[in-house]
Amino acid sequence: MLTLDAKVTLTCVETNHNAPGTIVRIQGNRVDVALDQSGLLVTLHMKKAGLYVGRQSGLEFVMKT
Repeated sequence: MLTLDAKVTLTCVETNHNAPGTIVRIQGNRVDVALDQSGLLVTLHMKKAGLYVGRQSGLEFVMKT
């Protein structure tokens, strides 16, 4: 279950790099994650149970819970 201030890891589909982040907002099927290194805000939408996908700066990010 997702909670505010939970530490999560986003994976960039294009580069296969992992980016740690913190959940800052949960609203319905949408989750906003602030990346720890840059503070960049990535909005992710639930595609199916446990899989969230979002785009930011021309890159696609995936979060599995």
